[in-house]
Amino acid sequence: MIPTYQDADIVLKLYDQFESERLREAKKWFSVTFRDEVWTYESFIQSNPRGSEGFTQFVTLYGFFEMVGVLHKNGLVHPDLLFDMWFINGYFIPLYPIIAGWRAEGDIHVAENFERLAQAELTWIGKHKGAAFVPQVPYKTGA
Repeated sequence: MIPTYQDADIVLKLYDQFESERLREAKKWFSVTFRDEVWTYESFIQSNPRGSEGFTQFVTLYGFFEMVGVLHKNGLVHPDLLFDMWFINGYFIPLYPIIAGWRAEGDIHVAENFERLAQAELTWIGKHKGAAFVPQVPYKTGA
């Protein structure tokens, strides 16, 4: 289905949020924190315990994509516009070990819509760009 002006408006509103000061700080934190280090849940929590600035930035960033995932799951954001706009897995892949560790502690639903969104993006990339462009991911996909 061809995107509508309403679809474009939704993506523009999401982009406004993505460029908000709060998310700019979270993206800045992400780019520094995940630049040269692959985190485990344990190492991340040791350096960024719950309530710390780092943990807050993590929650802010994953929370944005969790919200986008809810909209996508319910057909309220057009996938062609969304996946052409953002590389969701660029955020999900580095955050995944932390999310998986958090889930292992018992909160099995944390970031489930973010993960679903990342998986949908892989399918979209394969369909629109070709299998050679689908990145290898450290998490289980629906395939």
